[in-house]
Amino acid sequence: MPDPNAQRYDAIVVGGGPAGVSAAITMAREGLEVILIERGRFAGAKNFFGGVMYTRALAEVLPDFQARKPPWERPVTEQGYWMLAPGSVVRFMHASQAYRQDPADAYTVLRARFDPWFAQQAVDLGALVVPKTTVVALIEDADGRVIGVRTDRPAGEVFAPIVILAEGVNNLLTQRHGLAKADLPPRFVALSVKQYIGLPAKEVSARFGLAGTQEGLAIDIFGDATLGLPGTAFLYTDKAGISIGVGLLLEEFVKHGLPPYAVLERFKRHPIVAPYLEGGEALEYGAHLIPEQGYDRMPELVADGVLVAGDAAGMVDALHREGTNLAMLAGKLAGETAVMAHRAGDFSARSLGHYRRALEQSFVLKDLKQYRRMTDFLDRSPHFMGTYSGLVNDAALRYFTAHDRPKREMEREIVGLLRDRRGFFGVAQDLYQLVRGMRG
Repeated sequence: MPDPNAQRYDAIVVGGGPAGVSAAITMAREGLEVILIERGRFAGAKNFFGGVMYTRALAEVLPDFQARKPPWERPVTEQGYWMLAPGSVVRFMHASQAYRQDPADAYTVLRARFDPWFAQQAVDLGALVVPKTTVVALIEDADGRVIGVRTDRPAGEVFAPIVILAEGVNNLLTQRHGLAKADLPPRFVALSVKQYIGLPAKEVSARFGLAGTQEGLAIDIFGDATLGLPGTAFLYTDKAGISIGVGLLLEEFVKHGLPPYAVLERFKRHPIVAPYLEGGEALEYGAHLIPEQGYDRMPELVADGVLVAGDAAGMVDALHREGTNLAMLAGKLAGETAVMAHRAGDFSARSLGHYRRALEQSFVLKDLKQYRRMTDFLDRSPHFMGTYSGLVNDAALRYFTAHDRPKREMEREIVGLLRDRRGFFGVAQDLYQLVRGMRG
């Protein structure tokens, strides 16, 4: 029997990332007594990403977010891709006046600043945020329904009729409750390593051709940045610094014996990249695991008395560098489901199934379902990013160089590059598999 003197709340949230805080905000705004338990020193202490924050997702959770003065870095006014080869780059960038609206569609952020601000919004609305506390187990009643959590604190049992698990990629509680299988294999988990390089704001703007801190870039980089292996690198402008990082599937780090920091340092030394970083001071370094198992390998999202959201549920769309926005909307929908369950007095899996149905109607599960084969595509086609990045760069070099010879010879040479490196059948096969992966 639960201790009659134990702490009791209307809802418990495990994890202070975007999903957990969004759930706490949603429930607290509706008058529920909410406790959010975070194992880090503060909300955001263990959270890490590139990072771009999308305002439409934030507005779903906090419609008045602008008045609350989020700690933005720069609005993203230009974004796109670099195809990197050992000594060159082909850039596909897009700038638009549509990106210059206020608020912007996306901003670069530093999670060490953004996440504590976000958690404070939950506190301001009445939620209790408890950091430096680890939930070690879920508490179940005789029928197996979750009715609380056990923490690592003395007398650390906390009870509530609903628990929202937003514990991140290391979803041990989700696994122990039978909602997810054992830890994901290395082929379905990426490791991203990042540095924040401090530079004067004017220097950042000058190096990237930006007109002050009201302009910013978000660049995803393929090819030589990851030694041609399946993965991506990134380069984002902050107010007074640059966020730079690289991510690969854990399987690739292990298979090729690559220390993550060495891959990042190699990328930083690339002749195209190094001038942007010259003279900068490394102010922050970190690494973060990212679930990339895809829609078909997601855990169960609902059980009696419990919901799962965010990275704990594998809600990451790596193709579009989206994760925080999926987590925020999922957290909001989980919070709304908890409010409905309280009103109905029913916390069964059947009642909480509203959460899954709401996710299916949103872009969250629609997008994850559409791109569910992308991880498998890259696993079957490890050559894809390296082969085509190098090919595009070599073709561009021939196209833009005058050799005092007929252009038809240049065109034949480019076709020859394609034939020699992949072959026409190989290209057709890659395109078919890529389209299949993107269409679900």
